[in-house]
Amino acid sequence: MPPLAIAAALTSALIHASWNAALKGGGDRQPDRVTDAFLIAVGGLMVGLSVVVVLGAPRAQAWPFLAASVLVHLLYWLTLFKSYDLGDLSHIYTLARGSAPLLVAVGAGLAAQEVPPPIEALGIALVSAGVLAVGASPRAPLNATLWALACGLTIAAYSLIDALGARAAGDALQYIGWQMALQSAPMAAFALWRRGRGLLAAASVAPLRGIAIGVAGFAGYGLVLWAQTFAPIAQVTALRETSVVWGALVAFVFLRERLGPRRWAGALIVAFGAGLIAFG
Repeated sequence: MPPLAIAAALTSALIHASWNAALKGGGDRQPDRVTDAFLIAVGGLMVGLSVVVVLGAPRAQAWPFLAASVLVHLLYWLTLFKSYDLGDLSHIYTLARGSAPLLVAVGAGLAAQEVPPPIEALGIALVSAGVLAVGASPRAPLNATLWALACGLTIAAYSLIDALGARAAGDALQYIGWQMALQSAPMAAFALWRRGRGLLAAASVAPLRGIAIGVAGFAGYGLVLWAQTFAPIAQVTALRETSVVWGALVAFVFLRERLGPRRWAGALIVAFGAGLIAFG
């Protein structure tokens, strides 16, 4: 893989693990999930509209991908918030991320004729296996596991859709700006519908936290899409899942979640698989 693509995917992984930990880590005075969704939408909308104003509309070929992406991302947020309501960060985050790379590899092979070389294919498989090892907790509630797997399906779907969409647009920043703007508006509207007049009061508890998560999500995902315009989709997607290593460390150090030997071993497997992808 090109060094710039490796750097972008690894930086995105760190950003992604950090904002997921912030989303889960709340505390008693932090907003609830619906309010979080509203604030994240506000942050995404602010950045997305700024990009839209500066860069204008994308090519016509990108619009079908944008429409599909917005729909799948809304399903992603639904499954993500539901999962975090039911389970620990280290379980939900890793299981959702680990179920995606192999699906993306198959999709990229079918849709973009990108078949990874054997060493890199092994790396993708190891990343998925390691992430699933970290996330597959026998003590976790079944509902939490099922919602996390559903979230993983949406991750695989939007990863492939957006990679192809950014290529069709010819400009990853322009594409992600429109994607964020289009997805954030219905997210904010849904939160207002669910919470009504009390939403703004709830959002005032910690407004900058949620908005910052929205901005960070834009930056992290933008890096991945940019990398996928000049590097293989499946490899970039899998390399981004090294975020599970950062997520496990954050959960252990800051959220005081217990991580047994199996989860640490899984994190090492992810790191080894990522090395094969990057340098195989």
